[in-house]
Formats: sequence, structure tokens, C-alpha cells
Amino acid sequence: MSSYLLGLDAGLTRTKAVVFTSDGDVVAQGGRDTPVNRPEPDHREVDLESLWEAVASTIRTTLDDGDIDPTDVAAVGVSAHGHGLYALDADGEPVRPGIKSTDSRATDLLAEWKADGTAERIRERLGYAPFAGDPISLLAWLERHEPDAYDRIDRVLFCKDYLKYRLTDHVRTDEMEASVFENPRTDEYDSEALEAAGIGSCLDALPEVVESWKSCGEVTPAAADATGLAEGTPVASGLHDVGATALGTGTYGPGQGVLIVGTWGQSIVVLDEEMAATTGDADGSTDATAPGLTRRYLDGKRLRYKGNRSAAACVDWFVEEVGREWHERADREDVSRYTIYDRLVESVPAGAEGLLFHPYLDGSTDDPTDRGGFYGLTTEHTKEDMLRAVYEGVAISQAARLAELEPVEGLADVRLAGGGARSEVWSDVFAAALDRETIVPQGSEAGARGAAICAGIAAGIHPDHRTATDRMVDIDRRHDSDPATAAIYRERREIFETALDAIRPIWKRLSDTNRP
Repeated sequence: MSSYLLGLDAGLTRTKAVVFTSDGDVVAQGGRDTPVNRPEPDHREVDLESLWEAVASTIRTTLDDGDIDPTDVAAVGVSAHGHGLYALDADGEPVRPGIKSTDSRATDLLAEWKADGTAERIRERLGYAPFAGDPISLLAWLERHEPDAYDRIDRVLFCKDYLKYRLTDHVRTDEMEASVFENPRTDEYDSEALEAAGIGSCLDALPEVVESWKSCGEVTPAAADATGLAEGTPVASGLHDVGATALGTGTYGPGQGVLIVGTWGQSIVVLDEEMAATTGDADGSTDATAPGLTRRYLDGKRLRYKGNRSAAACVDWFVEEVGREWHERADREDVSRYTIYDRLVESVPAGAEGLLFHPYLDGSTDDPTDRGGFYGLTTEHTKEDMLRAVYEGVAISQAARLAELEPVEGLADVRLAGGGARSEVWSDVFAAALDRETIVPQGSEAGARGAAICAGIAAGIHPDHRTATDRMVDIDRRHDSDPATAAIYRERREIFETALDAIRPIWKRLSDTNRP
């Protein structure tokens, strides 16, 4: 019997394919950069044919390099970055390039909505305020600025759903992505929210919902030829990468939390209906007062999260700009770059010699005009001090957001995922910023693992999510909070938030003056 499970995770910057055994062991893996275009300031797009070619090539290369017989793959699970906009016309062709969730073109539109009450009306219906990278804002922007493209829309998809469409020829989404358009009191698409945004005509374009752990179709002959997968292989409906990564770390039960330190940063908690009711409605649904975004998750649970548009990306940016000799050192010593970064960060005491860093290089989900910045620089500071400040700024920001989401009962445990979790030094920083034990699950590709868990249930290999996570997720490390460092970060977090409130009006003015 076929027992391999393939998890696909198309992130904002990197697309990964990983083949797992039913016990969660990695058999083969591969990846390619995810295409991105920047046609104008604040615009982030992707040519959908190029995206499919990158994904198909990644799957084929992974199977070939791992010497995997395609017939041994029992099912495929798909995950990708959420939000954004991926639209098809009546012939199943892309209406225009996909728009990524890091796109900020709708900023002016959102300002109008806040001023005239539209944003509040949408929040009352959906439980969250529209933001620059969500599909409602982008559809409204398209209706205003590209009406011909808007009028051609026949189906509205998310990134992973477009990839599933290319694999199966079926247009379907899952319960987590669908809840972007749903009233949380009914878990049904909300026509009044769409009407408030001026896009009521899109209601019929929203896709059929197939639960994440069920099959949404099978690999077609054309997709088999492109990817190397066997024709007829089941494809699980899958999850937005926030949910897939949570699942892939074993964050499944109510009260568990996880921090994703990837290109984006995400702070996430899992809630049951009673927990959701502590900041929402009496019926357990979310209302406009709930912090962050709340989405349907697995088996009736809710996933509440708040994002930071740049997390590990801050380190990549900083080192690329000012620390390329560290890359050369890593090559000379034949070690990973993070090994070098960690040594440098360890050489600087907690608190980064008084430096503070705001990690909003691509804006934030609270305000797309947020920016990054170092504060407290003197001529005595070094690049190493600045790198330590970057580590700390990302950790403090994500820890603060997790505290906003934490249920009244507290968190049972907190896990760490994403590329940043591979760094033991950064994991120690996160543990101190959280001031609690932080768990790092085994394996580096939690999003692909979560997608593979969905595939395992769809294929009947695992009977349910609890069994699947018990089988496929192991713990690699536990990081205790250092009391002295935690005390430093408590004070630093207060300074961080105070500085954030003070500098935001300046960022807004700078953003306004930089527009064409």
C-alpha cells in the first residue's frame, strides 16, 4: 500500500515540497524561489504560469532526487501563503497576475473606508477590519482601478487553491481560507460585507468549501505530466500556511500557541468555542473586539493570529546590506550562515548595548505605512550589536502580539516554527521574550508537514488529526527562559511599544511623501 505523503508549501519567498513517511520521517525534499514581481511601489505580484512552473518543477525534482516512485505517494496536501488575490475568468484562465499578501496598493482605499465607516461595517459582519493585503480590499481596489479585469472575474481563489486547481482542475477552497469572507456567527459567506465593500457581484465567484483534511480532487493527466506525480493521486484541500504550520508543529489543541519565524512572522493561538467567547460573542464566535484575525481551524476550533510582514526577512535584509563578509566566512568554514549569525549575536549581551529595532520593513498588518528602524545608535555600536537588536526586535514584536491573543485561561504551551526556529540562539531570545519555556518541534518545514498531515487523513492513513499529529510530529528541543534576560526584555518591550506609538505618525508622513 502506498504510504508516502507529499506536503507542498508555497511561501511568499520559497516554495517547498517534502515527502514524508506516515510516521513523519522526511524521505525527500526540495525547493525553489517563489516568483515575485514589483511593477510599482507597494505592488507585489506573481505571474501565475510562472508560479505553477516553479511548483511543478519543485515537485518533480523532489521526486526524482529522492528516487520516489510516484505510485508510492498516497496523497498530496497543499499549503500556501494566505490572503492576496488569485482570480480566474470563465475559461479558467488567470484574469491578471496574482496579488500577494505583502501588497499595499489598497492603502488609500482603506483610509477612505476608515473615514466613511465602511471598514467598521465590514468588521461588524466579518469580525475583522479589512487590511491592505486581504482579498476584499484588493477586489475593491480592482473594481475601481482595473474595472475590465474585475468584470472578467468568474472565480476568486487563494494561492493554494490556484495550485490545487492546476493539480485537479477543481476550483475549491478549505474552511480556513473561506472564513476570510464568512460571518463567524454563521460560518457562511456574508453578502452584506461584500456589498459594503462595493463588490457584491463577487459572491457567486467565491469557491466551494471542502474541509482541509478531505480530498478535493485527483491529479489530472496534465498535472501528472508536469509534476511527475501519478495520475489519480488524491489531493487534500489543505490549509492557509498559518494553519498548516500550526498543525505541522503539533499545535492542534485548545490553548496551544505557536510563533512562526519565517519571511513573515505570525503569532497564533488555538481556541475552542468557550475560549473564543472570552473575547467574542456569547455563542463562541468572534466579534469586532477580538484582536488579530480569527479563522476556522480543525474540528470546530478557531485559529486566532496576528502577523508581522517581516520576521526572518529582517535578518536576511540586514546581512545582505551590511554583513556579506559573514556569508563568506560561512562558506570558508563550510557551515550555515545562521551558525555565523548566532556566534555574532552570542558575543553581544542581551539588550544589544541599548539598541532597539522595529522589524516592520514591509509594513505591518496593523498599518502598511509602518516601517523598520534602529533607535539609540551611537558611534560605538557595531554591526554585531545591530544584528543582536534585529533578533531581539523580531522576538519582542511577536511575543507582544501573542500576549494580545492569549486566552484568559493562559496557554498550555508555546511552540516555535519557521526558518528562525533552526537557530538555537534565536530560540533562546524568543523564550526570554515570552518569559516561558518554548518548544521547537523536529524538522524545519512545518508548513509542508501540516499539509502532509491533511493528506494522510484524506488518504485514510490516519483516522483523525490527533492521531496524525501524535504520529508525525516529534519534539526536537525545549528552551527555558533565562530570568535575567527576561527581565531585560520586559523593560525593552515597554520601550518598544512606546516608541512604536510615537513614531507611527512620522512613518505615515514619510510614506505619503514617497508616493508618486
